[in-house]
Order: sequence, then structure tokens, then C-alpha cells
Amino acid sequence: MRTLLVRLDSRPRRAAALVLLLGLLAVVGARVIRQAAASVIAALASGPADLERAIALDPGNPDLRLRAADMYANAFGEADVSRARAHLEAALLERPTHGAAWLRLAAVEDHLGRAEAAEAALGRALAYDPHSVSLRWEAALLALRRGDSPLALENFRYVLTYDPSRRDAAFQLARSLLAPDEPVSSLFPDDADVLRAILEMAVRDGDVDLSKAVWERRVAMNPPLAPELQRRFLDLLLEQGEGRTARRLWAAMAPVTGRPEASDLVWNGGFEQGQLLGWGFDWQVRRVWGVEVRIDGSQAASGRQSLRLAFNAFPTLDFDGVSQLVPVEEGRSYRLSALVRAQDFVTRSGLKLQVLAHDRDEVLGETAPVSGTTEGWVPLDAEVEVPPDVTLVRIRLRRERAPGPEGNLGGKVWVDDVSLTPLAG
Repeated sequence: MRTLLVRLDSRPRRAAALVLLLGLLAVVGARVIRQAAASVIAALASGPADLERAIALDPGNPDLRLRAADMYANAFGEADVSRARAHLEAALLERPTHGAAWLRLAAVEDHLGRAEAAEAALGRALAYDPHSVSLRWEAALLALRRGDSPLALENFRYVLTYDPSRRDAAFQLARSLLAPDEPVSSLFPDDADVLRAILEMAVRDGDVDLSKAVWERRVAMNPPLAPELQRRFLDLLLEQGEGRTARRLWAAMAPVTGRPEASDLVWNGGFEQGQLLGWGFDWQVRRVWGVEVRIDGSQAASGRQSLRLAFNAFPTLDFDGVSQLVPVEEGRSYRLSALVRAQDFVTRSGLKLQVLAHDRDEVLGETAPVSGTTEGWVPLDAEVEVPPDVTLVRIRLRRERAPGPEGNLGGKVWVDDVSLTPLAG
């Protein structure tokens, strides 16, 4: 900026300076008035003609040029697209580093079939404003329309990392661009918060494969995943029969006191925890009229306590209200065993343990039933053959309705040391 110095040591010179100042103020004032009028017209504009009037008052405003270009470009006529291009070029003359203007110019050039010009404009847009997630999103969509998968993937990955509002859409579009042999994990950034958000999305959508892939990357990072999200992920795995992954997740989030021996697959099989969690791989108890189920500290085959079932029901009772999910190896044989004790449990249909495939009512193995009054603790056991397509089973306590007339059901049964162990071979 140049500074004009005027000597004011005489009256004529002071008068000349005043005239010059008033002239400059008039010019500046007129420009300010025109810009203000242009802003008002642009704010009320309903079409390109209104914006053209605003631009005539303020031709050096690149934002007005950009708005006019958008209106013309959305009209889809060739003449309108050419007008849009002219406004964009004018805006870039005023502000050559305007990333959004370069991006819009790339879209216009692409519409006009000028592939090289579109590619060059898109490159400049990204070079001038590489950290704008909105520009990256638009650039990804433009690259997707142009069939430039590598560039689209690059920008979708950026949006995935830095724009939570578009994260779901960016991930799904990026996933669709992966080569058949390219793992979805190649899209994952090394950012704990982003991975958590992707896991939430995958669990919400019931996408087991994606959930497992994200969890494998995220599990070793800090901060740990929220218990509520881990539980929803665990529920999804169990629902889909993903026993092995569910077991690993459960081992990371469940209390250590219920962990079985290395060869045993039943969690809290001795009922030594203070309470049954009722979810995951712990025992689940469904309330049934006529059967009271609780932890009993006065009776135990080993340890300090056992599970007691007290019956006061009709002989038609059909009970399977205590169960636990257990991960297994498909096609393998196992030994189911438990220690039980009965008192005044008089019935021809006693209590037994069963193993079922988790997703169907198919009994894979069951013990003999116990009834009456036993002399102390007696062992129950059975061999279980797991089918080739099963990796998750359910152990349950079962009392079927009596096969013929008998009196009301009463008495108690205690259960302890439930285990499921693999057989050799």
C-alpha cells in the first residue's frame, strides 16, 4: 500500500486535501453501498437472474460467483453449464486458491466431457484445501462418478476418519469399491474412536463379519470399549452362532472368578460366583412358576455353594429354565458331567442335563434323570457328539412333564460341578 503525503502549510493545499479526502470517501462509500445492496439481493435471490444483478453490483465477490455457478450447473442445460463454467473461472481469477470453486469446476468439466480438464481441476481442489472434509466428500463422489476408484477410495478413507456425520455412508461406499481379494480391514484407520464408531455401526446393522474384523483391530487399543457396546457385540455373536469369537470377547470382559479349568468349557460350573449374571456365557435363569432357583451356600459337592432348584408344581411341569451357552469345536466329541443331589423329589420324570445345538431344538446328548432322595451327591454324565456345522451349544437343566398320572411335584435338587470337556481323539 502506498502512502500519499500532502503538505498542509497553506489554505489552498488544505482545501485540496479536503476535496481529495471527500472524493475518496465517496468512492469507498459507493463501493460499500453496492456491496451491501449485492448482499441483500443475493440473500433474497430465487434464481440465476437475481444473482446476476448482485454480481453486477459486486463483480469481485467469488462467493456470489460460486452461488450463481451452482444454480446454473443444477439446471443441466448445456448453455447453463457454460454460464456456470464462466462464473467459476471468474471466481478463480479473484481467488485462485479457492478449493470449492476448483471442485465445482471439475464437476462442470466432467459434465462437458472434458476428462483431462476435470482431472486437473479436481487435483487443484484437493491441493488447495486438503483438510476440508466436505470437499473430500464431494471429491470422492465426483471420482466415483468418473470411475476413478483409487481416488474415490482415498477420499472416502479421509472422510471415514474425520467426518462422523458421513462415516456410515463413506464406509459403505468405500467397501463397495474394494477388489474381491482386498480385505475390508484395509479401510480401517489406526484411530481408536473411529474403530469404535465402525464397530457400533456394524453391530447395529448385524454385520457379523465386519464386527469381528473391527474388533480384532480395536481390542488391543485404549481406552477399552464401553461395556454396553461389548455386550451388544457379544449378543450379536451368540445370536449368529460365533462361539469362538464370543468366547474370546467374554474372556476379556467377564469376571475372573467364574473361569473354568483349561480343559473345561462350562463357565461358573461350580456356581461359586456371588450371583448368576444371566447373560453371555454365564448361567441364564428364566423364571418359571412352581420352580425356585437360587444359589445355596449350605450345600456343595465342592467349593462353597451349589445351585438349588425347589419344586412346588403340577406334574405337567415342563421345565428348561436354567441354561448356559458354550462354544465348542465342530465335529468333536465331549463329555458332559455334573454332580447332583435330590431330596423328596418324587416323580417318574426327574431332572437331567441336556446339550443342544444353540440354533435348533436338537438334543446332542443328555444324562440320566435324577429323582427321589439320593444318598449324597451322585454323578451324572453323557457323551455329546457335536455336528460338523455347530460351534455353539446350550447346556440346560430339563424336567419333562410326567408321562402319566402322579401327584403334585415337590422336593429339591442341587446341582454342582457342571463341566463339558473334550474327549481324546
